[in-house]
Amino acid sequence: MSTTTANLPPPRSRWLLLGLVMLALAGGTYGWTLWKSEYAWRSGYGDGSLAHIRTANPAVLSGGDMTTFHKGYKPFGQPADNLPWQYAKRFEDGDGLFEQPYRAASGRDPTTVKAGGVATTPEGLGPLYNANACGACHFRDGPVETPYQTGEPMKGIFLRLSVPDGKGGYMAPPGYHAQLRDKSVAGVPPEGMGVITWDEVPGAFPDGESFSLRHPRYRVDNPGYGPLPAGLILEARSAPRLPGMGLLEAIDTATLLGLAKAQELDPDGVSGRPNWVTDPETGARVIGRFSLKANEASLRAQTAGAAFNDMGMTSPIHPRELCLPGQTACTGAPKNGGQGHTDLKEEQLQVLTTYLQLLAVPARRNVDDARVQRGERLFADIRCNACHVDTLKTGGTHPITRLRGQIIHPYSDLLLHDMGPGLAGRPDNDAGPAEWRTPPLWGIGLTQRSNHHSAFLHDQRARNLTEAILWHEGEAAPARARFMGLSRPDRAALITFLESL
Repeated sequence: MSTTTANLPPPRSRWLLLGLVMLALAGGTYGWTLWKSEYAWRSGYGDGSLAHIRTANPAVLSGGDMTTFHKGYKPFGQPADNLPWQYAKRFEDGDGLFEQPYRAASGRDPTTVKAGGVATTPEGLGPLYNANACGACHFRDGPVETPYQTGEPMKGIFLRLSVPDGKGGYMAPPGYHAQLRDKSVAGVPPEGMGVITWDEVPGAFPDGESFSLRHPRYRVDNPGYGPLPAGLILEARSAPRLPGMGLLEAIDTATLLGLAKAQELDPDGVSGRPNWVTDPETGARVIGRFSLKANEASLRAQTAGAAFNDMGMTSPIHPRELCLPGQTACTGAPKNGGQGHTDLKEEQLQVLTTYLQLLAVPARRNVDDARVQRGERLFADIRCNACHVDTLKTGGTHPITRLRGQIIHPYSDLLLHDMGPGLAGRPDNDAGPAEWRTPPLWGIGLTQRSNHHSAFLHDQRARNLTEAILWHEGEAAPARARFMGLSRPDRAALITFLESL
């Protein structure tokens, strides 16, 4: 026997060795597949390239690598680039639910249909409501489709109501909710029709250029549940833009507290404060980041709250119908399902939340334009950035890894600021009548492209960006005065800068 033959393992050993190699390859392949399918995607990154983000001018990346360069008519409704297919599917499912119109409950077990790939019931609206779909208020994931016109039905805007409670605080008027539902299902009276009329208030800049501001007056016609009391405080709420909300959710508490601390010695008296709210599921006290007065603890809470308050739809967070004790027709309206049934299921709430978390932020435009650059310098010089903070970094704990550690440019501190008597209305939990959360400005210059109008502020009173600035009082009064003192070309440059965001 040759040496070569003698050194070979016996046939049985060779087959055993081959089997072990095949087993190792199969185990490695399975492990790789398991890691890719169950764990790797949770980073929020797919297998595609983000070279266009990595090589872009950092000044245009408003949302870090959650920035979109979409140039079409839906700049606020784009997913972040290069999502893994699992998140891409959740995004599309959530988008379908967001646009899904709902109808009133029939009283039967609802027929399941497909909306954006997610099994859902199109029933469950009301009995009292303001809109029949999320997208009915947030047109193309932005603000309202059409600004309110006096005498027309309210769409994407509603009235809030409150009266003194006799204890130094405020409450909803007896027989009514704090949010006026102006629509209802058959057989149920709506709470009333909100009406806004406008008084023109003329003014002029120091250089003689004139302007006129619209001051709103509110009333409720045809109240459905008894006379409304004297001393009623009314205030409108209009739907805001939605991109970048996941990034705002990812900013950590320490950052927001640091912003508030830094403002304690502000030379203009700017003194933002966080709005501490109670998480409706955990009971924990957290800083509110969402809604016009920062009253919502998270995007999940915001999503469930909007479905409940605006559409009358129950969910795991709001499992009971919104009917008040005296609203007997509301209480007796048909309802679907039995014990434990909610109009919005847990999995639907989850994909809607993920959809909002992964909406990308539009990239800035025209950053090399000389007038834009001058406007940006003026924005800082007159200290608009005391509240509209240009650059923040998200924290390291958000469940979606991709939202962590992003350098973003929201132009907001998410804090409450006293904006003076001109914008004062009703208190809202811990937020005072004149306190408002600093709204993020990213994407504001694309409102016209997306929504075909330029109505701003919480009640659409500002017909353009200049009017929005001129309504700033209270803590913002010094910055407003400096804006008014600019020359006409400089004021135009500052507005051009805002339009680049």
